[in-house]
Amino acid sequence: MSAEKAPRASVRRRPRLGAVVLAVVVGLFFAYDLYEAVTNLVLVPQDARYQNNEIYAEAGATSFIAHPPWAALVANVLLPVVAYAGALLVARRRPLPQVALALVTGLALVGSLSLTITAYVLSI
Repeated sequence: MSAEKAPRASVRRRPRLGAVVLAVVVGLFFAYDLYEAVTNLVLVPQDARYQNNEIYAEAGATSFIAHPPWAALVANVLLPVVAYAGALLVARRRPLPQVALALVTGLALVGSLSLTITAYVLSI
């Protein structure tokens, strides 16, 4: 007589301490990129080339009127948040080395794209 095993109920595993510590430490680097992006979002529109638009409009020099690149600035703010959430989603239920690889890859992506966006915003 063979004894059949009853199907195991879905067991919810607790997150491993190493993965949580790694996610928090790498999350601080993502938070620093977010801080830089918010700083750019606040300070770039206060630049002198955007503040003189009224003077240029009154003088009739409409070709000098400049507008902040809002789409790039907002994308730069959203990028670290989306990349961190995506890296955590990819790293879910993986061994610790794969968690580290996913988080570091997301951080490298954010670093390269945020530098590209910053260079674009400052070149306008």
